[in-house]
Amino acid sequence: MRVLLPLFFIFSGAGFVFNYFFEKEIILKSPICGAYKVNRIITETHPQEIPIFGSSRAGGGFIPDSLGSDLFNYGLSGTNYDVALFFLKQECRKIKTTPWIILNFDLDGMTYGRGDIGNYILNANNPEIEALLGADYRGYFSVPFIKYYGRYENYFGLFLSDRIELTKITNKGASLEKNRLPQKEFNDLVSERKNTSHTFRNDPVLEQRLLHIMNTNSNRQFIFVIAPYHTSYFQGYTNQAPEQAFLDTLRSFKNAKVFDFSKLPLADSMFLNTTHINYKGAVIFNHLLRDSLKALGAD
Repeated sequence: MRVLLPLFFIFSGAGFVFNYFFEKEIILKSPICGAYKVNRIITETHPQEIPIFGSSRAGGGFIPDSLGSDLFNYGLSGTNYDVALFFLKQECRKIKTTPWIILNFDLDGMTYGRGDIGNYILNANNPEIEALLGADYRGYFSVPFIKYYGRYENYFGLFLSDRIELTKITNKGASLEKNRLPQKEFNDLVSERKNTSHTFRNDPVLEQRLLHIMNTNSNRQFIFVIAPYHTSYFQGYTNQAPEQAFLDTLRSFKNAKVFDFSKLPLADSMFLNTTHINYKGAVIFNHLLRDSLKALGAD
């Protein structure tokens, strides 16, 4: 005990110190890191900021500085509308001088998808984060140093990617792919997409939660944007009527606007794959979206 007890306190102390500096200097200084974005929406208020919420199609398609002077991209890869609604709920609690909120909308509808669990560990002590994680929550998420075990490489990778920008361009939370696939590989993706059936479906609970937030926050302006898809996506899209009916529901709100760029004609070279644009495509898309936002006074 004379040996082990001091060693325990030494290693515990070192772990606490490392954990503190790792969170402060790596996670919280990497705007493209999902953990940074979750922490920002929970703990920070920027009165003039226009937030952008959504999936990887938001994170890799919306360029904040191309859209206006004070926007931030909270898009998270692998997530769906349970996460978008979490962000939206946090945002609507804040007192803002700018009422606008931009929400990317994907044509597969409002479903569940939390993405990388590492996005939430920094704030796992927050009851709403714990509820969002559900069965994926682990007790060791509250233990410094240990809670990031197996994930340090990913956090460091995002930190370096934000600074080096070898294959990506980053901007206020956005991470946009510079490269494009060789045409043959892209053609293979197109062929696969044409032979894949996909449908629009809204989870009823998520839909009602969204409509409730819109109803109870009449002081906020909700801008729904459908980023571009490759034309091949629509060949297997089987139920466009319910999608259009839901978009019409959104349009019926006085504090909502829908901009549908899903069929914006872009060359193959402007896509990363059949559902995501690259930086080249994003430049064109964001230029058109900015014009639309200016017309609303949301610039």
